[in-house]
Amino acid sequence: MSGTALLVIEGLWWTPEQKPKRPSVLSFLEGLESVRGDFNIYYANFYEKTGFRRALEDDLTNTRENRLFLYVAAHGTVKRIGGLKARTGMKLPAMFKAVKDAGNYSNIEGVLIGSCSVGNKIDDFISTTKNSSLAWIFGYTCEIGWMASTLIDVSLLEHLMKLKKTDLKDRKKIVNAFSKALRRFNGDYRLCKGKGNNVLLKDAITLVIQPRGPKEKAQDETAALLAKLGWVGRKEN
Repeated sequence: MSGTALLVIEGLWWTPEQKPKRPSVLSFLEGLESVRGDFNIYYANFYEKTGFRRALEDDLTNTRENRLFLYVAAHGTVKRIGGLKARTGMKLPAMFKAVKDAGNYSNIEGVLIGSCSVGNKIDDFISTTKNSSLAWIFGYTCEIGWMASTLIDVSLLEHLMKLKKTDLKDRKKIVNAFSKALRRFNGDYRLCKGKGNNVLLKDAITLVIQPRGPKEKAQDETAALLAKLGWVGRKEN
């Protein structure tokens, strides 16, 4: 049995009328699983606060692997995650609390949030990671394109799962893993497109790291990642 598991909690992206086949990130992850062959996938949908918490708790309860990675994929805003309509879905404080609770008692190594705009909540990224088992949290700061961000997410998961447990004690090694994953892409690619919202990939990402160790602190390492990639730093608002 594999010692690594990917926990996937996904919100619905489109109604049946919009896209009858209901596209999902799962098929992309199954492709990665079939290529690597060394991790298991636990998958669940969520619709609201209770569903998210139960999906996360049930996945953790049923896993036996000693290395876990959490991937949250859903619509997002600066206030909510999930939901197909405006002002629906789970409020971000509730989502961060559920992730924090999971990180306090599980062996989750990192959290990838594949959602629009949630990466703007840097303070929440830091407070969620602080004093937990989580070594990193990654997210996006704008309204990301679904296909492009999914491909980026798959690359990130591929490289982060290659890290050894001992590497989680080293901030630079974690940054290097993210750098290798993102180096496949162009930092000047317009990941977020729309009226007044053309944001380049290099300006659309947030990375918080807390290496495992008694004196380590959770810190925003986005600038260090951009420097490692040789990309221009984040634009000032």
